[in-house]
Amino acid sequence: MKTNNANQTLKDGFSRRGRERTRLETFIDAAFAFALTMLVISIDSIPENIQQLLDALKNVPAFGTSFALIMAYWRAHQVWSERYGLEDLPSVLLSSLLIFVIMVYVYPLKILFGTMFHAMTDGWLASRFAMESYADFRNLLVAYGIGFCVLNLSVAALYWRAWSVRSSLSLNALEQYLTRSEILSWVIIGSFGLYSIALACWLDNEWTQAAAWMYWLLLIVMPIYNTRVHRKAKALQAQLGIM
Repeated sequence: MKTNNANQTLKDGFSRRGRERTRLETFIDAAFAFALTMLVISIDSIPENIQQLLDALKNVPAFGTSFALIMAYWRAHQVWSERYGLEDLPSVLLSSLLIFVIMVYVYPLKILFGTMFHAMTDGWLASRFAMESYADFRNLLVAYGIGFCVLNLSVAALYWRAWSVRSSLSLNALEQYLTRSEILSWVIIGSFGLYSIALACWLDNEWTQAAAWMYWLLLIVMPIYNTRVHRKAKALQAQLGIM
């Protein structure tokens, strides 16, 4: 288990334990980069005329949103690696699970956002994915919800691994609190995938879209949660004399 302590303190109050770039981090970065190439606007062929170019550019909103979401998970793993510097077997397996889910998740991710923007613009933004019934939409929401849930629980599990070896890592009171907070944070986010699946299965046809829109509630729930965590972290920093 790699647990090199470092004198450098990160902005969030953690000591930077992951100082050297490892083969695992290199592999993770390459895997995320490959996942992003799967979101390319037009992967089948280069547009041959202005109309094909304009049609391809209509995929930009779905591509951009999907790109941002995948980058958020890449950043989450990078922060985890910098904080703890773990490269033991459980950490490698959990990181591999994260990458595996990202690779599979790319397809329902782009399809769902493409469908969403298609509906929001009354068909002006194109969507290549054809849905012929509400059952198709439900199945898409279930596939997306499962991937979303497993993806976030994978990040939570990485933080749980760090928590389980907190003594070896010599985590101080602030770092322990932030580690527990990260675990709960990712569990909360992942739970929205389960809520969406439940709504998709139980709501009547005309209300099925609510299962997709409910993810936007995270824009309300998480800032409230993060504000609470930030306030307590500031109090702990003052107690420990950490600037």
